[in-house]
Amino acid sequence: MKPLYVLIRDTLKRDIHSQKYQVGSLIPSERELAEKYQVTRATVQKAIAQLEQEGLVKKIVGKGTYVNRAVSQPTYLLNPGGEGSSLGVTHELRGKVTITSRLIYHVHQPAGELLNSQFGVPENEPVHAIRRVRLFDNVPVMIEDSYIPLTIVSDIDDEILQNHSLYAFIEQKCGQKIGGSDALVSASLFDKEMAALLEITANSPMLHIKESTWLEDGTVFNYSWSYNRGDLFRMRSRKSLFPKKLG
Repeated sequence: MKPLYVLIRDTLKRDIHSQKYQVGSLIPSERELAEKYQVTRATVQKAIAQLEQEGLVKKIVGKGTYVNRAVSQPTYLLNPGGEGSSLGVTHELRGKVTITSRLIYHVHQPAGELLNSQFGVPENEPVHAIRRVRLFDNVPVMIEDSYIPLTIVSDIDDEILQNHSLYAFIEQKCGQKIGGSDALVSASLFDKEMAALLEITANSPMLHIKESTWLEDGTVFNYSWSYNRGDLFRMRSRKSLFPKKLG
């Protein structure tokens, strides 16, 4: 049997989809819902919190909970194969969503101590420092910071950064395939500045990915941080101790 908060969430979701509660209108208060379903307010709060994560409702302190939209926001699965992908989000989600970028900045800066340890270049060696907001079907969903040594890719046109796959461009420029990547995933919250770039509220959930990516000859060409909306992204990890039997 489903937990009570899931049953309440699903009932409220059906009522929103059927327009019993229309966009912009208030849903019943937590006290009213707790009395109606004979549960604690904590159970109701858990159900409403999940509707908030889906973008269906929005709580306003002192006023109540309003219907924000009638259809749940889509969620995007990173690493859909479950075994690790190094080809970038444009490749992973191709055919499923239109991906564009809003370039925030593209400058040259010294590698410094951190990037020296990643690329093995002198600390004063210049690198591309790139920040982009990635948009899926024109909705801003992630902020991506990338660092690439100029010794590997001397020129990157801003038009590439806004409208094309950076990894496909680098493969073409270097004449090599992407060899692999190493990523560290953690959870965090968006601060006010980053939230403004994604047009969401501060302290919204974040899926933070720190990643280094190399070419087939082992040369690390990109060190990046991506700050992904936690309400929109999921990741898959699959491990197998024995190979699948065929037939």
